[in-house]
Order: sequence, then structure tokens, then C-alpha cells
Amino acid sequence: MPIDYAALAVGDTISDRKILLCSDSVERYVAAVRDESGVFDPSDSSSAVPPMAAAAFSLRGVLDDLGIPRGTLHTAQEMTFLGEVSVGETLSCTASVAQNAVRGAFRFIAVVMDVRGADQSLVMTAKSTIVTPV
Repeated sequence: MPIDYAALAVGDTISDRKILLCSDSVERYVAAVRDESGVFDPSDSSSAVPPMAAAAFSLRGVLDDLGIPRGTLHTAQEMTFLGEVSVGETLSCTASVAQNAVRGAFRFIAVVMDVRGADQSLVMTAKSTIVTPV
């Protein structure tokens, strides 16, 4: 069912997901972006996950839940990383509306996201702004 973007109010939760950071997914991410930092060690079953991998998996769920239409632009992204996450960990990702405004022929939607680790400690916060045609 398509989302009525006009009905979204500041504070509305738009996504609440659990994301398992399995070794295979992290390894595919590292290969796709050609990450050579050495943060992720595929031979270590509890290796650290590169922060941008955790961010990408978290943001993907939010964008899927928003069901963004054709012509949407992702115009801004701010992220703060507060803790390390490990392969095999399940993250809890919650996103809510921070702004929903129309300017001319475009709607600006700002979304804030909290990502918590397995122990429920805050490991990442983010704010994304998308622009969609009205």
C-alpha cells in the first residue's frame, strides 16, 4: 500500500526493523565497495563490521519502508557512529519523521534514525533528507 506522504507528521515512526549482520552480507558489502580498511576479517566469526556497512543495511530498511516513488532524490545524510558492531549481531533500527514540508512542486521529508546494538546501546544515529515530487 503506497504511503500518503502528506499525512506523515513529525514524530511518526516510519520504520522499525531488526537487521542481522551476517558474515555473508557483510562480506558482499565489503567486496562491492572495495573496502580495503581491514576492519572486517571474513575468517573471524565475530569480526567488526565496517561502520558504513551497518549504516547501509540500516538505511536500506528505512527506504524500503518509505516506498519512495520515482523521481525521489536523497539530498542529505548525516551520521554519527557511537559504538562498534560485530558480525552476527542483530541491530534494532527505528526511524521517524523529523520534517515534512512542501516547497513549490517538491516535498522535503527528513527522517531521523536510531540504531541500537544487541545490548540495546545506541550505536548509530542518522538523519536523511529526501525530496519527492508533490
